[in-house]
Amino acid sequence: MATKKRKRKLRFKLPRLNRQTTRRRRRRRRLRKEVYLAIAAALILAALIFVPGQIRSRKLKELGYDKTTIKEIRNRKLTKTIIENGYYSAYLADCIKDGSVNTDYLPLYNLVQSGGSLTADDFLLYNRLQDKGYEEEQVLNLFGSLRFWEMTPLLVFDYQYNEQPYIDDCKAHADVNSPSSFTLSGNYYTTYGSVRPTIDPDSPTAIVNKTYYLDSSFEPKNLTELSIYYAATGRTLSRTGADALAEWCDAGRNVGVTFYATSAYRPYDAQETVYNSYVQAWGTEEADRVSARPGHSEHQTGLVVDIAATNEDNVNDFSETLAYRWCSKNSADYGWILRYPEGKELITGYEFESWHYRYVGKDVALKLQESGLTYDEYYALYLKPFDDSTLIPKDDVLNQTNYAARTIEAEEE
Repeated sequence: MATKKRKRKLRFKLPRLNRQTTRRRRRRRRLRKEVYLAIAAALILAALIFVPGQIRSRKLKELGYDKTTIKEIRNRKLTKTIIENGYYSAYLADCIKDGSVNTDYLPLYNLVQSGGSLTADDFLLYNRLQDKGYEEEQVLNLFGSLRFWEMTPLLVFDYQYNEQPYIDDCKAHADVNSPSSFTLSGNYYTTYGSVRPTIDPDSPTAIVNKTYYLDSSFEPKNLTELSIYYAATGRTLSRTGADALAEWCDAGRNVGVTFYATSAYRPYDAQETVYNSYVQAWGTEEADRVSARPGHSEHQTGLVVDIAATNEDNVNDFSETLAYRWCSKNSADYGWILRYPEGKELITGYEFESWHYRYVGKDVALKLQESGLTYDEYYALYLKPFDDSTLIPKDDVLNQTNYAARTIEAEEE
């Protein structure tokens, strides 16, 4: 009897063991399912991250970038911009790879052909043209079609609503034009068309031309009568101009070149008399070619001289003298510039005047000479305040250009 009871107990316990085993197995199945779901989710997430990256890399590779450059593009967070705009040039790729690219000007890098390059002056001109009123698309068209010195006159000329005729005109004269001589068939500058007051008229870098004018009441500070050793009787200049003229003349005498100022400071009313005499003799159009309207004459700044040679006979024009050859070559060392050079009449608005020199300070004069620009272009590119301050390039660009010259010269004055 005892044995049978034990057997029954065993039969009674076995089913309970089976139910526990079943529960454990079910728990294991649920655990495996959760793991599978987690793995699947991780794989999907990885795909969402990895696949788009692969697609972007493939697109960059199709544009022409190699693996090293693609890595640098990612580091600089340029991927989206480059892909969306299709930017690629060998020059752009090289600059990204070596870390020299300025990301504010990617559209310009995209235009550079094999063997070309960009400088901070290009970046400044890019911003200056936009400040003049040109849309980015227009500026890119100009940069893609013309050379630097073919674009700088546009800073002086009227805004061209359609830039293409100007581009075509430049291309038509590409064989004869150069940084030292610039002519076009069209007329792009309305003289006295949109005039404005001269900015900081007491500065040695103040601009006065057929756009910028001095008020009729303006008179230079510290007017000083010039010694007859350096000028005709009764001539005056600002103290800064007078000292610079003496230094210049003395340097010439030291090498056997003698010259003096025949004309210097000229007040508003005196210029009015001069200009009106030309109008009466030749008419307004011809008068504007050879003389400035009152208020628009640089002579009123007290920083300008007309010079003549002494002890040189048998010459019909100052440009034929030894004095001209020496002065035009060495004037910048003493802060003077030949204001209306030959070959740049279209930009300055005046006929070539071999005798007309303007004091702008040694720093600016030397930089202007090196640039090959007219003073009108140089001022518009490097010295003029921006109309739209948001278009001023960053300091890393400005510090590589002559932009700071205006501040330097103002402090010297």
